[in-house]
Amino acid sequence: MKILADIGNTNTVIGFWDEKIVQTWRLSTSYIETEDQLYVMLKIFLSDMNYDIKEIKSILVCSVVPRINTVFSYLGEKYFSLKPLFVSARNDIGVGWNADNPEEIGADRICNVIGAIDNYDRNSIVIDFGTAVTVDIVRDGNFVGGCILPGPKTAMKALFSNTAKLPEVDLFFEDHYLGVNTADNIRIGIINGTYFALKGIIDSAKEEAGESCVIATGGLAKIFYEEKNLINFLDSDLTLKGLYGFYKRVKS
Repeated sequence: MKILADIGNTNTVIGFWDEKIVQTWRLSTSYIETEDQLYVMLKIFLSDMNYDIKEIKSILVCSVVPRINTVFSYLGEKYFSLKPLFVSARNDIGVGWNADNPEEIGADRICNVIGAIDNYDRNSIVIDFGTAVTVDIVRDGNFVGGCILPGPKTAMKALFSNTAKLPEVDLFFEDHYLGVNTADNIRIGIINGTYFALKGIIDSAKEEAGESCVIATGGLAKIFYEEKNLINFLDSDLTLKGLYGFYKRVKS
């Protein structure tokens, strides 16, 4: 049994691997404070599945929040007598990283690239809808570049926090493009605007790098998958699958 942890700026997804992903839980990253607290949560999660926490043999971590790395390191040392495996852009795992500074590539993006290669296609475009929206272009099984946009919820919070009269609104696609009230204006700007930004990026990437399948993951991915003809595959577990793929490459 392996613990899989995808630690994001807003949320953390905890999964357990026993020949496959058997269950996942989503919790607020800000809630993770100490290794003792984390151990209790994991024990409860496993007990709910009729597993014994003593069955844990590995801890695999994909993190973009450095302070949480320490918590997982202490957890491994104190309760399992092992060192967690942290994801990084290594050159010995069969994936090339076309970046000026590969060490700057987020662990979540590395896992998304590996997840796409292992489970979909060696020519892929991966969109991860999180606090930020990341776009990763995979060509012939290698990362060739990408981009980062503000996530829709991040954009919404920025508008609400930095303006005197604009309210927070539910985010979903509007079926028109000329808003006649404030809420419509905001949704069209944020959700519809994000769609067109991504469509332009994807179309340009396909022209430059060749035809690719488009895979989406992350919190708001379902909205963009269901409403518009932009995404070929929706996979909420893509990052965790890529995390396990990273582990297999490192351990082989």
